[in-house]
Amino acid sequence: MKVLIFTHKSDIDGMGGAVLAKLAFKNVDYVLCETFELQNEIQKFYDNGKIYDYDFVYVTDLWLEEPMLSKVANDEKLNGKFLLFDHHESALKNNIDKYDFINIKIEDEKGKCCGTQLFYEYLKKNRIIVDSNDTAGFVELTRRYDTWEWKNIYNDEKAHALTLLFDAVGKDGYIKLMLDKLSLQGNEFKFNELEKMLINNKKEQVCSKLEEYYKKMLIKDVLGYRAGIIFIDYEYRNDLAEYIRNKNTDIDLVIMSAFDYGTISYRRIKENFKVREIAEYFGGRGHDYAASSPILEETKESVLKLLLKGRN
Repeated sequence: MKVLIFTHKSDIDGMGGAVLAKLAFKNVDYVLCETFELQNEIQKFYDNGKIYDYDFVYVTDLWLEEPMLSKVANDEKLNGKFLLFDHHESALKNNIDKYDFINIKIEDEKGKCCGTQLFYEYLKKNRIIVDSNDTAGFVELTRRYDTWEWKNIYNDEKAHALTLLFDAVGKDGYIKLMLDKLSLQGNEFKFNELEKMLINNKKEQVCSKLEEYYKKMLIKDVLGYRAGIIFIDYEYRNDLAEYIRNKNTDIDLVIMSAFDYGTISYRRIKENFKVREIAEYFGGRGHDYAASSPILEETKESVLKLLLKGRN
């Protein structure tokens, strides 16, 4: 069986989809996409005809938009072969779950959902993957971190450590490392000594960077709200938001511009503030507590011209 999976490239929830696919199937191709790249990446497979070479096509931690949504929905060759698993409020707002191949769930009896968890439940239900303690543990740690329940409910540093490990080894390194660990079919998901060393080293690096970023934060009015604005490297977005919360800074949200990823990330600082609405105003999407919008190419060019103005 040949499988293609499109998944979010920026965090452990997206990586979890690729890990589970390679654990469940022998022949897997994966495409790692940024939030706003999915439609174009799928179109490439349509253009070369390769999308029909697969027995199943999965999308995790991302969702389709028009016109690609209707294109897939009306493609008889993909009927029953294309499935999407997502958990973002913006997806429900756009009513894309009206199609049978779309699986969107925001919350269940465990709490808030994530893409890895929803894909895992599908694989178990259809007896495609063997349920095990280590794989279930990996999925739950991913869910806790992605929904921020690791901090707000469980105070689970192990979930935080998992994303630090991802940042330390990179995308493909993380997929391979997790696949190797879960293939052993152990009784508990845990870190070995080398992984613990990588995690601790990364934690020290992160602490140093957060203080540096915080000192450079500008506070501005954005759409009538008090926002902290910072230029960052993308990988630090979640830890920086938590760092600012702990500083008791009097702002509603933090807006973090990551030119390395072409993305602006929004994180709420005050409880019950919906950053998704701010992101959607600027052409983005996401959750009430965490969202993003794209940095357009013309915006990058304008910023570059501004930075180089007067320099010859």
